Amino acid sequence: MRKIVLLLFIIVLGVVPAYAGALSPGEQAPEFSLKSMDGKQVTLSDFKGKVVVIGMFHICVPCMNQAMEFNKLRNQLSEDQVVVIGINTNGDSKEAVAQYLSNFPEKVEFPYLVDPVKGVYKSYLQRDMPTVLIIDEKGVLNARTSAVSADQLVPYIKKML
Repeated sequence: MRKIVLLLFIIVLGVVPAYAGALSPGEQAPEFSLKSMDGKQVTLSDFKGKVVVIGMFHICVPCMNQAMEFNKLRNQLSEDQVVVIGINTNGDSKEAVAQYLSNFPEKVEFPYLVDPVKGVYKSYLQRDMPTVLIIDEKGVLNARTSAVSADQLVPYIKKML
């Protein structure tokens, strides 16, 4: 029994530092400026006054599934109030991301950005794949979660509006 408690203690000590320092709800969201797949410069501060939903993605099936949930979200909320953005945070090339997106069951209906130097990954200390961030109208992180359905996101975001 003592060995089990010691093992659990070691596991907890190993896990907690992995999340230590990660941006938490209530903190100001770090600024970023990245290019979208279509070459447009997108900056977080451009969306001040709107709720911003960000998907921090890699090239993986769970991230594709989350992107499809973002399409559903995009179709249910006004672009005047809510901005949806996907970011490849793994440093993958634009070409690799384009190939990945071409295999989606439907085209993404939101800007998909590339972060070749993994700046967003580092600023937000991404741990889960995917990570969903909700930033309020003032630029403050309101929520941080792993994969989440549009059915859960829509009512949550409507309460913020």
